[in-house]
Amino acid sequence: MQSATLSAVLVSIALTSSVPWMQDGKRFTHPLPKDADGGMARWIETCKAGPPHERLRELLGSYDTVMRIRMDPSQPPMELKGSGEFSWLTEGKWLQLKWAGTMMNGKPGTTLWLLGYDNFKERYVATMVDSMQTCMNSASGHFDASGDNLILWGTIDEPATPEQDKQVRYIYRGFGKDAFVFEIHDMMIGESNTKVVEIAFTRKK
Repeated sequence: MQSATLSAVLVSIALTSSVPWMQDGKRFTHPLPKDADGGMARWIETCKAGPPHERLRELLGSYDTVMRIRMDPSQPPMELKGSGEFSWLTEGKWLQLKWAGTMMNGKPGTTLWLLGYDNFKERYVATMVDSMQTCMNSASGHFDASGDNLILWGTIDEPATPEQDKQVRYIYRGFGKDAFVFEIHDMMIGESNTKVVEIAFTRKK
């Protein structure tokens, strides 16, 4: 009897799993637009470059850079020199920075940043990788009210601590100017003195 009961349960489970999930007598599926044509029109609209993408153009050019890393607040920051170029990955939509210079380990290295504006999410988005690490960092955000500073929020892993998904803030301070600074703020430090890295960009003439 136990064997027969077990068989009946297994058959019941098999039949249930083969029937689509029902809700209010209707099969539940991923939400779809009520108007398929309207949904397609909205999708096409998100693919168009607009005023937020025009701001990316302000960074185009070649730069000399000085990276300052503050490991100990009581000591002068470590300074590392390099050079980089902002250019279009896809013109009018995605900007890329290719940077080369001395890394934190004292060895030559390269960095690739991607920066764009996501029309659907209505925010700037960024991704960063370099030749020293195996991680990919990403962030998103907006310009502040002045329009001079692009502020992005993201997370990083800190193997030295080791912390995962630690919140950080990135700031392009003086966005688009011939001399601007890219800052990295460690938000776990507290409410003040959070800047741990800055890269000063000076446009080559």
